[in-house]
Order: sequence, then C-alpha cells, then structure tokens
Amino acid sequence: MLKLNKVILDDINELYEDLEYLETHRAPEINDENETLDDRQNAVFVMTSQYIEIAYTNYALENYSEVKPNLIKSAPFAFLRGFDSELRTHNNDWTIQQEMNICLTFGDADIIEKLSKLANSFKPSSIMHKACYFYDLLLIKIGTHQPLEQSDIDEALSEAKNTKDKDVQQYIHPLIEAISALTTSNQALWQESIDKAIAWHTDECKFGDYKDMLDGFMCLNALTMAKLGKELHGWHCTTDSLYLPLFLID
Repeated sequence: MLKLNKVILDDINELYEDLEYLETHRAPEINDENETLDDRQNAVFVMTSQYIEIAYTNYALENYSEVKPNLIKSAPFAFLRGFDSELRTHNNDWTIQQEMNICLTFGDADIIEKLSKLANSFKPSSIMHKACYFYDLLLIKIGTHQPLEQSDIDEALSEAKNTKDKDVQQYIHPLIEAISALTTSNQALWQESIDKAIAWHTDECKFGDYKDMLDGFMCLNALTMAKLGKELHGWHCTTDSLYLPLFLID
C-alpha cells in the first residue's frame, strides 16, 4: 500500500457495495424532475465523490488498473457538480479545481466541449483569491485548447506573485507559470513549475491540510499540466512523485 498521508482507508469492498446502491437509487434522481432540487444536487455530489473515493482508494492500494476507469466515470458527474447551472453545488475558486481537472483530464469530448463554452463566463460560487480565479479561467481555456491572451497570463502572474497568501504564491503561481510555459513552448519552465507544484503538495500532505484528506492522494492540477504538455507539445514530464501518477495520462 502506498504511504500518501495519514488517511485511514475505507474498505474497498464496502465502497463498491455502496456504489452499487448509489447507481441504482441515487443516480436516477439526478434527472428526475419529481425530486427536489436539493435531492438532485445531493445525488450529483455523492455520485461524484463515490467514484473519486474508489479511484483514490484503489490507487493507494496499488490496484492501478482500477484508478483511471473510475475517474473517467466520475467526470460526467463532476461536470454537473461543478458547472451545471442547476445542479452544481457550492465551490470557491480553489475547490472547483477538483471538478475542473477531472473534467479536463478524464472527460470525454462532449464534456470538454461543454466546458469550453464556459471559458469566458465561468464564476465559482465565491472567490477567495483573485489569482486563483484568474488561474481557473486560464486553465479552462488552455485545457479546452483555446488561445490565451498574454495580458491575461501576465495579470494572473502578477496577482499571484503579489498576494500575501503563501499557498497562492507557492502553488497557484507555479501553475500559472506552467500555463505560460505551455503557450510559449518553454519546456524547462513547464517542468520546473510542475516540480514546484508537487513540492507544495507534498509538504501539504506531510504537514498541512492534506495530511488527513483523501484529496491529498493526487495533485490533479499538476497532472493536468503534465497531460497538456504531452498533448500540445509532445513533452514528457520527468517529475517522480507518488502524488503525480503519470500512468493516468498514458
């Protein structure tokens, strides 16, 4: 079993048993107009979470063949949870990145197309850090292969660099640098930026908020950056970290 942080895993067989119930009883509620909106939103939330937990638990247990299929299954629900005008649940500029990265990295062409249409209009339920929100907008655009304005990248870099929040400085700023590197074909900066993001994530898993959270098992932002480097330029990320399972983008 991989030692990722201090989370005690739920029994994988019980997770699959719960999923069978959810697929039978909760998933149909999502499109059932006779259900209350709260129940439909909750169904979206739990379906997304269950597939992600199963994927992450399998990763920790080194059942690698079971990781990507469950993340792919989570993507349609993640889109609804993050971006559907009716069914989305509360997310700020930071937490929305889970849904965003799952859609961009594991979503099919239909999900990517729907996400691309939100590139100029997306706003999370609340904004904690402007730099983080700027990053979200850039990520949607580059993740759906839309052109970026250098002025938007520069504004995001400046905002992240000048913030007083150390997490934004140490994590979001390198991720924006990675996007900048993708647009300017700067492979060295792209690789360096991914390394910085993983260093921050690793520290958080040892000493910070991720030390007792399932979300700490993978750095989805860095994984998306690695995938985009491969897609757009044929680059291969060389970062060696348990938190960056590169086999998922092969």
